[in-house]
Amino acid sequence: LGSEVNTAASMIYAVEGQCFVLAPCALISEEILAEVATTDAHRALIAAGGGYARIFAPDGSDLAAHIPPDQEGLLIADIDLSVITIAKAAADPAGHYARPDVTQLLLDRRSRRPVVAIDESGGDSAPEAVAKEEESA
Repeated sequence: LGSEVNTAASMIYAVEGQCFVLAPCALISEEILAEVATTDAHRALIAAGGGYARIFAPDGSDLAAHIPPDQEGLLIADIDLSVITIAKAAADPAGHYARPDVTQLLLDRRSRRPVVAIDESGGDSAPEAVAKEEESA
């Protein structure tokens, strides 16, 4: 997926989950690259380097200095757990969005066909619909 997509996904995990996210990253050396990238197609997908590890706060902010792409290292950050409470107050997907007065989840346990053909008249030609039409005729 690439570093930008992985970094963006990790940031979204932090915001949606209202939690701290540790997103580690391995360093790919030239020696490892020579072992795993044996074709031009492989070399187009993998590059030497790394340095994309991150620590995200519940608001999506980056909490640690970035490691250069050609170096291994540790990310260290001080975290304040009270930030989680603030994030949950700002966006509570299980709380204030829950509106049983306007929405509800309906679970229909009846068996359904995955494909239903609609004929030119707009009628449903699924066997159940055909049977109902024949009964009413």
